[in-house]
Amino acid sequence: MATTAAAKSGNLPRPLGAPASGSTAPTRIGVLWDYPFSLVRRLALSFVALLALGAFGLWLLSPGVSGVATVIQLVPVALAILSSLYIAELVGITERPLPRLKPEALFAAIGISCIVMSAFYFVTYYTGMKEHTPRPEFLCLAPALAALFVFLQRRWIELRGGDGMAMTAALFAGSREAAAQALDDMAPLGGLDVRTILLPDSITNREPLRDREIVPASHLERVRSEGVRLFVVGAATEDQLRTILSPCAGVGLLVEPVADLVAKCEGKAVLDSGNDLRLLARLTTQAKPYAMQRATDITIAAIALMFTLPIWPIVAALVKLSSRGPIFFRQERVGLWGRSFQILKFRTMRVDAEDDSGPVWSQPGDPRVTKIGRLLRTTRLDELPQLLNVIKGDMSLVGPRPERPYFVKTLSERVQLYAARNSVRPGVTGWAQIRYPYGANEDDSRAKLAYDIFYILNRSMTFYFAVLLETAKVIIFGRGGR
Repeated sequence: MATTAAAKSGNLPRPLGAPASGSTAPTRIGVLWDYPFSLVRRLALSFVALLALGAFGLWLLSPGVSGVATVIQLVPVALAILSSLYIAELVGITERPLPRLKPEALFAAIGISCIVMSAFYFVTYYTGMKEHTPRPEFLCLAPALAALFVFLQRRWIELRGGDGMAMTAALFAGSREAAAQALDDMAPLGGLDVRTILLPDSITNREPLRDREIVPASHLERVRSEGVRLFVVGAATEDQLRTILSPCAGVGLLVEPVADLVAKCEGKAVLDSGNDLRLLARLTTQAKPYAMQRATDITIAAIALMFTLPIWPIVAALVKLSSRGPIFFRQERVGLWGRSFQILKFRTMRVDAEDDSGPVWSQPGDPRVTKIGRLLRTTRLDELPQLLNVIKGDMSLVGPRPERPYFVKTLSERVQLYAARNSVRPGVTGWAQIRYPYGANEDDSRAKLAYDIFYILNRSMTFYFAVLLETAKVIIFGRGGR
């Protein structure tokens, strides 16, 4: 995934890739330091490689067939295969261990390749560019090649003995106890290979710690000569840190505190009382309107609205027939700079859902949700009317999910920096939504806030599209949602 969240250099996301809170699955750190450029580079190089492979294969099989038109016809084939590899989580944003290759992943890969080929066929055929319309054999071949590439790449990775190269690292801490705690904190990161531990020269106990060599801090240059790329810093006093960190710039080491490293790899900000002022200063700088994002919101929302309008009557009929009440659900939510707006959704609950209880969180197996409403929530079809909120300007496609005024007021009083979510337009989807399970209480809201703030601090158009792509995967595989 990305540096698994998106650690940025400057204002670009960096670490993406760790599992959501509560998960024990380890994370790869293969592209920790250059996301989102790694994402763009990997996708672009993969596309070029697939296109070149297709052109070479066509030349071998049909030497007489060549020309620009033929190469253009191979573009959707390459896109179809690349989309399939992305859906199967073999190429793309997420830097996490590969899931088992289940039948639904193969079917999704075949399905997305069919959609890509069909879309390209109809666009070229009905816009007068018939010379670029894919041949019938390409239409049939692309899904088969997509499934084959997914299977072969997974097998290649398995035979290689792993799903990514570990980043070599050295750890500095002020004591053996602090070093042991740092190793425990970094254990879920998986793909981090801590080879050496540095302790202050004053510590005489040099016995190995968990099979790792311990050397004096003054031997920093030796550590660099051993190929270490990352220098992780655990708990230490200011004097100890000053002594060890000053020479780091001169030996080309990347330096990260343990807490920051773990948070970045989970794609969230470090929220603690000692960090609030620094975060607030960065938030006020980053929370500015992006004209490019607004233009992209309007364009994508208009196109999505055009293509999905035919299914609105079907959804509306299902809602109306499943329970009494209006088809659409309107509710006050808090948006940009704390301004209220009316969010629009297809109704998924009974009309009397909160008559007795007042505002409450939705829970697993919520009895207030209708049978059709549960289906709409799982498929995200209930969110379609929010495209109108996006076009109107109340929302963006990507951002923190808008909350109700009651919850915003309550959480702002109890959770530090919670109001900072309102410094950008709320989103139909968001980084917290794809990184953390559905939130249903104050603790979940606090946890999701760390992801929302991380998105705001690392906002960019690449991160924006990364969230949209991951959301497509969530919808396809039915992850999350209640």
